Amino acid sequence: MPVPPKKPLPASPAEEPRVRAPRRKLATHTIHDVAALAGVSSITVSRYFNAPDKVSQAVRERLREVIAATGYVPSQVAGRLASGQGRVVGAVMQNTASTTFADLVRGMNDGFDAAGLQLLLANTDYSQQLEERAVRAFAGWHPSALIVTRDDHTPDTEALLRAVRVPVVETWGVVPGRPFHQVGFPHEQVGVELARHFIAQGARRIRFAMRPVAQDFRAQQRSMGYASAMREAGLKVDIVTTTEAADEFEAGAEVMHRLQQEPKRTRAQAIVFANDSMAAGAILQAPSLGLELPRDCAVSGFGDAPIAARLHPALTTMRPAPYEIGMKAARVVLELMAQAPQGKPAPPQLHVVPCRLVVRDSSRIVR
Repeated sequence: MPVPPKKPLPASPAEEPRVRAPRRKLATHTIHDVAALAGVSSITVSRYFNAPDKVSQAVRERLREVIAATGYVPSQVAGRLASGQGRVVGAVMQNTASTTFADLVRGMNDGFDAAGLQLLLANTDYSQQLEERAVRAFAGWHPSALIVTRDDHTPDTEALLRAVRVPVVETWGVVPGRPFHQVGFPHEQVGVELARHFIAQGARRIRFAMRPVAQDFRAQQRSMGYASAMREAGLKVDIVTTTEAADEFEAGAEVMHRLQQEPKRTRAQAIVFANDSMAAGAILQAPSLGLELPRDCAVSGFGDAPIAARLHPALTTMRPAPYEIGMKAARVVLELMAQAPQGKPAPPQLHVVPCRLVVRDSSRIVR
């Protein structure tokens, strides 16, 4: 009896031919399509995006209509390869939710806008690891420049910033000897000036209050300045760090709770808070603890936040100039970009934008 032929086994899933899903594209039109539809050259389309003032009003209007109809988006990568110069600046910020850093961003954005550069932001929430990831991501897109807001990078971030062939500017603080351009102010000097403000009034028990260092390394720099001023005056250094409080206002309230539990004859006569939010939390908490400020304790902050002048007592603080720092950082980047085609890069420069002590009622030592 003849044996029937075996039926071929069905192909296993691994053997079945894979069908690759089509890649999604941001836009299907090219610069050449836009040029043809508008009746101009591709160079004119490129100029419309990069130097619109060099394109006539009539042509700009025609291109605007074609671009709106086609949804054309210029490729930043292609533009970089074609011209050797990108139109994007990456800025890695410590805390974009802060009004101080918002003003810093506004200054940078205004400085770059006139030059046709687009500012892209990354928020790190004071994390060195998140900063490293953001710098690496920005570097992969070949930006025109990188701006960062700290100088204590991880070793890998430091190496990456040294390796990129674009201007790198460290902002907000300045630390002599760094290999990058810097725009800001020495935070240690802020701590020195606030401590001396109380010392000059005769205070001898002066405390510096801050949150855990990992949340704000600039506050640690200010505490170092405070400590040097105290030692210079022959006074005891008293730096306290709060617990992992929910926010800066709560951290300031925690400092007041500690103060209220200490004997009056030995507790701090004045407290330098790391920032205005902590100082505000302390001022708002004090009445519920039976403390009257500045009679029981004088206080100061840093930042000159909008709430500072509206507190009771009004808060003495150091007023930085974040908008001016951002604007200056943008100008430094533009100057470095202009010098780049000439060959040898400019040596690192340090640009100081100073703070100002704003004296109000909260820091008055009452004897």
